[in-house]
Amino acid sequence: MKEIIVRVFTEGDLDDVVSTHVSAFPGFLMTLLGPAFLREYYRLVVDSPGGLLLVAECEGRVRGFAAGSMTPAQMYRQLKERKLALLRASAIHLALRPRLWPRVMENLKVSGERSAPTLNSEAYAELASIAVSPNLRGLGVGRLLLANFIEVAAAAGAAGVELTTDARDNDSVNRLYVAAGFGLVSSFQRRGNRAMNAYRISFNKSPAHSAPN
Repeated sequence: MKEIIVRVFTEGDLDDVVSTHVSAFPGFLMTLLGPAFLREYYRLVVDSPGGLLLVAECEGRVRGFAAGSMTPAQMYRQLKERKLALLRASAIHLALRPRLWPRVMENLKVSGERSAPTLNSEAYAELASIAVSPNLRGLGVGRLLLANFIEVAAAAGAAGVELTTDARDNDSVNRLYVAAGFGLVSSFQRRGNRAMNAYRISFNKSPAHSAPN
């Protein structure tokens, strides 16, 4: 059994985080925008107030991560403020794939909408993504990252954790969240008929009882 260590991201982990993202999410928008974009994005996550990037280390290399924020509205405000840097980082890939522009503009619009603070969005932490290298899947790495993210959010005083994930062809991930105690809040469609599920877990008990076993 390989030993998995979950810890907070350090700057030296950035290249491994990017390569893990690429291998875990082939064909997804952020992957198609290129490694330079991913580096800029994950630096933004770490730099934003309340940002959290946990990594799963195996045999001396980062092979999984969980990214999100304890204060999502502030993270989305950072995205708005740094959108030009993000666009510059992805410029070559956008030039080669102009069909990506509508999806990029849609995501910028959503980020703008979510940057406005509300009582609910400020109270709940957001898990933006969990990624695990394909060669470590089935070893419980995703479950371990999720449990640690929930634990940190509870300790930080969040009311709970919210997330969205693909509804189709994503059964194992949806089962992971349900098994961890997340409830389905809504299902909706994104551009291109992409079906999404929104989940939430609330910390109604003490933090010690909030994280899954």
